[in-house]
Amino acid sequence: MDAVKATKTIEKYKDISRLLGIHEDEAVFNEIIHYISNGTNAGYSVMTTTKQNNKGKNVEADFQMIISNDNVDFSVYSIDSRIISNRGGILDFWCSLSKEEKNKFTIFELNIILYFISEQYTKYQKKDKSKIVTMINTVVKDKKMDNAYKNIVV
Repeated sequence: MDAVKATKTIEKYKDISRLLGIHEDEAVFNEIIHYISNGTNAGYSVMTTTKQNNKGKNVEADFQMIISNDNVDFSVYSIDSRIISNRGGILDFWCSLSKEEKNKFTIFELNIILYFISEQYTKYQKKDKSKIVTMINTVVKDKKMDNAYKNIVV
């Protein structure tokens, strides 16, 4: 079982414990999740980090770890700090970028941006950078259009 699947399973049981009011079990599950995400075996990290580069074969696992946890330490990953700081206003942030700036992001970062724009994008996109940028542009345009229609008062 990989770390992502183990964490998702433990999160499910932690939620059950929380709903049943069994706070001791919830605390134990939090410790296990912390162990899995940080690792404690002589510097070995169970969770794959991408601090050096995002070209490794485990970026999909890292992406799944990020979208499956609410309290993710983004400093573990090499993600542009502007993405994290603009998480709440990611649509406006994306629109403010020039074409060159958009193309400077890694595929991993573009997948994170796409997920921040809409949580329906939980599958890691293995496309070319330009195709992902085009996809994000389309999604942003559609979201802005939907927001504009919602704000129309008749």
